[in-house]
Formats: sequence, C-alpha cells, structure tokens
Amino acid sequence: MTTGKFLLTVLGAIAGLAVAAQSPSQRIFFVSSDPAQPISYNKMREIDGKCKVLVKDWFQPNQKYAVKTHGFQTYLALQQSAFISDASGHPDTLRSPMGGSVASVAYDKKTNRLFYFPMFASELRYMDLSQPEPHFTYLDNQSLNLLKNKTDVANQISRMTIGADGFGYALTNDGEHLIRFTTEGQPTIIDLGVISDKPGNGIFVRSSCTSWGGDMVADAEGRLVLITQSNYVFRINIASRVAEYLGQIGGLPGGFTTNGAAVDENGELILSCGSSRTQNMTQHLFRVKDLSSLTAEPVEDKNIPGIGNISDMASSNLLNQRNNTPPPVISFQQEKKKEFAPEPVYTIFPNPVSRGKFTVRAQNIADKGVYSLLLVDMNGRIVLEGKMNLGEKTTNHSFNIPSYEAKGTYALLVVDYFKRTVFSTQLIVE
Repeated sequence: MTTGKFLLTVLGAIAGLAVAAQSPSQRIFFVSSDPAQPISYNKMREIDGKCKVLVKDWFQPNQKYAVKTHGFQTYLALQQSAFISDASGHPDTLRSPMGGSVASVAYDKKTNRLFYFPMFASELRYMDLSQPEPHFTYLDNQSLNLLKNKTDVANQISRMTIGADGFGYALTNDGEHLIRFTTEGQPTIIDLGVISDKPGNGIFVRSSCTSWGGDMVADAEGRLVLITQSNYVFRINIASRVAEYLGQIGGLPGGFTTNGAAVDENGELILSCGSSRTQNMTQHLFRVKDLSSLTAEPVEDKNIPGIGNISDMASSNLLNQRNNTPPPVISFQQEKKKEFAPEPVYTIFPNPVSRGKFTVRAQNIADKGVYSLLLVDMNGRIVLEGKMNLGEKTTNHSFNIPSYEAKGTYALLVVDYFKRTVFSTQLIVE
C-alpha cells in the first residue's frame, strides 16, 4: 500500500469514528447548493451540535444511491441510480433522491431517518442513515396532491420538524396545510388543516408578504416555532393550530432571509440563509439564544468548508431544552391505523392472465381524478398505457394486452396526475 493510500484509509477510518461518535442530540443536518448551481438545493450535509465542524457529506447529486419506492417495491425493490429515466429515456429529476431541490427536512433520532419533501412534489421521502451508505425511500403510495403544478408556490412544503410528541410536522407556505406524519415503520400521513392567527397578532401567519418560507423547530413545551423567510417568529399550538406572533429577529445582516433553522445541543436556535454565499456574506450561520429578545449573533463557521446558501436545517434537539435535561413527557401517541380513512385498494384479476385481458378494480380512492395504468416489461419498456377515472366508489376497468407481447412477468403501475406511482404489482402473462 502506498503512503497516499494509507493516509486516505486512516483519514476515512477517523471520519467514520467521528460519525459514529456523534450522538443524536449532537447532529445538525442541512441542505445546501453547489456554488455552480446556487438555487439547486440538493446536497445533504452534517455538522456537529456546536456548529463548528463538518462531520460528513451524506448526499452528492452526482453519486448513485439505493432507492426504494413503496409503489414500485414489488418490481424493483432497490435500484442503484441517482437519476431515474422517464418513459422516453430522459433523466427524470423529480424521481432522483432529492427530487431536484429540497427546502424542508426533519431528523428523527429514534429511527435515524432524515425526512423531507422535494420542493416540487407533495411526496414524503426519507433517508435511512443507519446504513453504511444512505438508502432512500419514497412514500409515493401516500400522495398528498397539494401541488397543482410546479409553479404552485403556495402549496409547496418549506417548513418541517419533529415535534416533542414524536410526530413529524410539515407546513405549506400559505399555512393552509399543517401535515403530521408518524416516523416509525411505514409512516402514515394526515392533514391537520389550516393555521390561524391568535387575536391581536400584528403580523398574520398566512400572509405571503411576511410569513411564507422559512423553517420550523419544536420547543420543549410541545409547541412548534415557525421562523418565516422574512425573519418573523410565530409559536404554534398544535392542538388548536393557533399561531402567536412573537416578533421579528434583529441583528441579522441586510438581505439575510431565514431559510433554514435548527436547535443546537444547548437548546438554542440556529438560523441560515438560502443566498448568503450568493450575496457574499461573511457570516452564514446565526444564533438566537432567547426568543424573548429575538436578537441574533453570528456563529463562527470558518471551519465548515463550502458553507452558505442553505435551504433548510434539522436536528433532534428541542428549543429551550438544556444539556442533561430529560425530554418532556407528552401525552400524544403515534396514530393508529384505524384512525385514518380507509386505504385505497386495487385488485387485479385474473392474474396470471391467460386470454390477454385483465381487470383493475379500485376501491376507497379519496383523491378523485384520472389515473394512468402502465404495463412495463422487465427491460423498462411501457407496453400498455391506459386511463382510469377513479373516485370513492368501486370501479372496474378492463384492458387488453397487445397480442404481440411475449409471455412473462410485467410490472403493473397505477400513476396519478403528477406521474407518481400510487400502486404497483406484478402481472404474469401466460
């Protein structure tokens, strides 16, 4: 072994030990952009709980990672591809692990998962950090159907955190949808509804001029704290979904917009900006020690290479929870399956197919609309494409397999308006 290779091996081992030594409460994650593409936020990085040093780069867009999609799991459980091609063979950025760009992320220390929503998809995904290399899971069988199109900024999810009750919480820009999800096993998602203002609020929580964008953290009293892009702060009671306006953060440089927020190991608020590098700011991270004063001070970040242009941050810490303080006891419990609306059910018959014709029966489809059915061979070629108009009532849709297709195993996919797979199975043709 050459000296150079030996040093690389030693450095790699040391880096691995540093990652292993990080306790969940000492981990802070953030999503940043590459200097060459300042508004494409798709690099996942980790720093220590004091915001002093870079621990690890978890995701680089030019590398390949294992991807599992719940709507595709019976066909290809894991595929080593950072960029998945669409039906025409072109790279489908939305189907890449980070979906092109991410502005909302939350870290759950119980499961060691990083949850996030791609900016242009109402689809919850998570990165499993328990693997030697990160594995990605797309929960594409639980479509929220919030986005009307890619320019629907109001319904983009840009604020996200894990609450003191153990649930994950995410909020759309317009405050019309507070999303809650479980974090263990296969997560389940529910829309809690609209955030409203506490009487007397001087700034309104759903105003596009002041209160869109930004990020959320959770405090030790079981509430959510929203810091908007314009640096206004609200405290949200989860049970009532009422937001109390606390004020605007001072001490930040001109042009600084809060795009990421996390809580450090001392229970203090850390802020970052999505354009600090682009604006040539000398400081990229700021700390707010006390919400009663809302005064920010710079954090020394010179030892973090490539810092700047951060779209979102996450940690497992709670605001105002100090070192060696036990976590609060919260009465909420993870949702039980029976508390949710009936799940969609798709039945395919006959299977195997012997006479070239099969039927799809759809039941409990809450998101009414036109869905596509795709039949894909083992080479990824679409051999049949059809349309189904689905609703809450049980409907049957029959399809004929082209006579020239060979016998064998095919993947059958049901895809929604946004080209997200909501169901898949294998179809055997005899």
